[in-house]
Amino acid sequence: MAKLLWTQKQDIGPRPRYAHAMAYDAARRRVLLFGGDSLAGHLFNDTWDWDGSDWTQVEDLGPGPRGGHSMAYDSIRNRTVLFGGNSGGADLNDTWEWDGSAWTQMQNAGPAARAFHATAFDAARGRVVLFGGQPSGGGAPLEDTWEWDGEDWSQVEDSGPPPRSGHVMTYDRVRHRTVLFGGAGTGAAFSDTWEWDGTSWRHVEDVGPRGAVGAAMVFRSKVSTLFGGITTSAGSAPRELFGLTWEWNGTHWTARQDMGVGPRLGHAMAFDSGRGCVVLFGGVTVPPESTGAATSVKGDTWEHADVTSPGGPGGGGPVTGILGSVTAAPDPVMRGGSLTVTVSLAGPLTTPVVAVVDCLGVRQLMIPPMLLTGSTQFPVPQVLPMPVPASLPITATGPDGVSVSTTVTVV
Repeated sequence: MAKLLWTQKQDIGPRPRYAHAMAYDAARRRVLLFGGDSLAGHLFNDTWDWDGSDWTQVEDLGPGPRGGHSMAYDSIRNRTVLFGGNSGGADLNDTWEWDGSAWTQMQNAGPAARAFHATAFDAARGRVVLFGGQPSGGGAPLEDTWEWDGEDWSQVEDSGPPPRSGHVMTYDRVRHRTVLFGGAGTGAAFSDTWEWDGTSWRHVEDVGPRGAVGAAMVFRSKVSTLFGGITTSAGSAPRELFGLTWEWNGTHWTARQDMGVGPRLGHAMAFDSGRGCVVLFGGVTVPPESTGAATSVKGDTWEHADVTSPGGPGGGGPVTGILGSVTAAPDPVMRGGSLTVTVSLAGPLTTPVVAVVDCLGVRQLMIPPMLLTGSTQFPVPQVLPMPVPASLPITATGPDGVSVSTTVTVV
């Protein structure tokens, strides 16, 4: 079993919490964190960002205090979309967007109020996908699928995975699929894996991680990475917390032996594509309904990358990989024009390199042996789902899973 080294980066920043949400803002190169539950009678409504070295509180206005909400980053409109959660007295169905400086409430209609649902941004279709969750009033978990286009929610499916809450989702930007794992209905946690292609759900696997509730999952350039969780959401014994990382490549799950982060649930993760690393914060190391669980809520920050930084694990240097840089021209680029994206290698190689380029869509770029660069063109739509001028993030990911990124201005 391949080992995976986590490095603790900070234990200073946001207060310890559980059931918060995080997303990576590619345009601003920051991991965004909002809300969560102290398990001591206090819900948070603070907004923080992580730059790879330090946490900074950037806002304490916007959505009300909550836990069990979801966030997904819309890389086309450069907005982080937040939906729902539990306010302590009731579940919520409000939709908010973060533009890098302030929260704006977008809607109070759409999916029914819920918590412990999951969302992911489908970059190929420009939609935030939502599935399931625990409805207000403590009824049976939901099994509906909704999509947010930046203006309205639309229900697109009412069949697929069985009803559940506490599941996790992420978007596979290479295969253009939203991946769902785990969660629970009314008892034991599910161990099934499903994929959404924009039209229908497909049940793709039952073998791999044990059934888990309250895990976290991100897409890490080539694979979907799952960490943590607990065996069941019910109060029945036995209950086991997980501290193992699993990777889904679209065909099968592979376990990785973790070193560093201990078993937990209700944590949050985001993939920092600019630095090529997974960022994890918080969670709780005992079942959340346990007596004294508040003393086991964590406020620690961890990272792992597939390629060691120059200073060794935790050395603080930039992550280096096969790709050296990505550039785009012209900058600024006009709507209706064409953008040339050039990917450069860190050094000459003797075998072809396939880079995954994400810019108004995802495509693969092959760089032939012994050449240091390769280019591809992206048409810029005349009509964009964002106000202009706008900063457009561009990311290129090498076969080693390490990403390089840049931005251009669209006018």
